[in-house]
Amino acid sequence: MAGGGIGGLAAALALARKGMRSQVFEKAPEFGEIGYGLQLGPNAHHMLMRLGIAREVEQTAVFPNALIEIDALTDRELTRISTGDVFRKHFGAPYMVVHRRDLHGALLDACRTHAGITLHTSKQLVGFDDRGASVQARFADGSAYSGAVLIGADGLNSCVRDAVMGDGPPRVSGHVTYRGVVPVDEIKDKSHFDDMVIWIGPGLHLVQYRLRGGTVMNNVATIDSPRFAAGHKNDFGGPEELLEMFSHTTPQVQAMLSYIGKDKNWVLCDREPRPDWSRGNATLLGDAAHPTLQYLAQGAVMAMEDAVVLAEKLDAAGADIPAALLAYQEARYLRTARVQLTSRIHGQIMHARGGARDLRNHLMSLRNPENFWEVDWLYRGI
Repeated sequence: MAGGGIGGLAAALALARKGMRSQVFEKAPEFGEIGYGLQLGPNAHHMLMRLGIAREVEQTAVFPNALIEIDALTDRELTRISTGDVFRKHFGAPYMVVHRRDLHGALLDACRTHAGITLHTSKQLVGFDDRGASVQARFADGSAYSGAVLIGADGLNSCVRDAVMGDGPPRVSGHVTYRGVVPVDEIKDKSHFDDMVIWIGPGLHLVQYRLRGGTVMNNVATIDSPRFAAGHKNDFGGPEELLEMFSHTTPQVQAMLSYIGKDKNWVLCDREPRPDWSRGNATLLGDAAHPTLQYLAQGAVMAMEDAVVLAEKLDAAGADIPAALLAYQEARYLRTARVQLTSRIHGQIMHARGGARDLRNHLMSLRNPENFWEVDWLYRGI
């Protein structure tokens, strides 16, 4: 595995549970993740069960009572999905929110207990040679390692993807995100402490939910940058633009920006779906294969689903590695493509303006909180 993030570690663990040995190569000096939140729908919980780490992740998870969308201009609740007993019975699993480091840490701890998994750090992949019967991966420090298959779990700007597909840089969406995690004692408005809430407005939204057993609050603010849309491709999404766009929201929403750091942001990118991410004895996984925007909260979940399916296909195919990789690709392509494209659509709905916003608000107000048709295809999982 090239990449020691959630996808790479999940793949190593899934392979180990099938009796297959693997090596994970992480370019950073140590294994770790950025410290912000992740939403894990029922399909994620099914994967945690199959990876054997559900109980460990649940120990610090928070289980919200509902997923709520509120109009950021009026503070009116538009709709909610109740995640109680009816939801759990329907999908066979709960909805959880977790700290990214806690999920990554559970995967890392599980990998460290398996003798069949070797973990390497400070290993920057620079290329590989597919020799038919094996693959040799080459690293920036001059070292080289060989194996039966190379799995590129090396993220959005994947070195493995560049060699396998050669399709250039990812698509820049123009959406920019700011994040912050603060102790719950600092939160002034506690009316939605037990929910996952999204305030949505023209070209923007703000997400809030608790993490780490409820001790801290995760806050995420996103804007669809007008400067980017106007052609300023190298100078957009700064703190001033963030504050300007949120200046039209309610005082409550504006106040929540104080919980978010302004010194760093993330420019959201994705790619067009493609079915050819496997070649010979090399394949891609997670963001390297099918990067998606955040609007379905499925990036990490798709990587874990990839890991489980890939291990199953390799186990079933035996020595025919290329056939296994093509079977994995075929099994995952359309589902991940649907996530990629539906995420874009959900972003447009959340950020709607004018008449589109009015129609969205009306249709959302008609929803039954215990009717899950919009997410049924997704949360039922694989």
